[in-house]
Amino acid sequence: MSRSFHFGTSQHFTTGTVGPSGKRVFFLQFGNPGDLATLQLEKMQVRALAEFLDQLIGDVEPISPEEVPLALELVEPIAPDWIVSSIGVAFEKDKSEFVVVAEELSDDSEAAMAQIHLTPGQVKAFIARANDVIRAGRPPCGFCGEPLNYADGWCPCSN
Repeated sequence: MSRSFHFGTSQHFTTGTVGPSGKRVFFLQFGNPGDLATLQLEKMQVRALAEFLDQLIGDVEPISPEEVPLALELVEPIAPDWIVSSIGVAFEKDKSEFVVVAEELSDDSEAAMAQIHLTPGQVKAFIARANDVIRAGRPPCGFCGEPLNYADGWCPCSN
């Protein structure tokens, strides 16, 4: 069974990739110095998480620049603890806190989970970082929006 994670506070919350465009592996990394977790996920999961958080961030009071972390690079070593199957998000308005919950992709009935509590500043920084990471990949197809084929720039929907 994989390790579950619960971070009531987390100094580090980011996304990033390893590998060349078209063959990138996406990661979600979070935790505190000496206790970091790294999860592997799909590009579409990163995009969906960023889009949903962007919708929720509108319910938050204005965020001052000093609340937004600047260190958003993945921290070495980048070795996934497990692969994500699903991600959920909640916003606790009374605490002005976001909670991200990820579940492990597993056939085991006792799949691992990660629960990360985040400040609005961390969420704002994550959204910007995720959008940058997504844009750095292959260009989207003009018809379906999916990434074009890495080798020849072709999309199956153009058949």
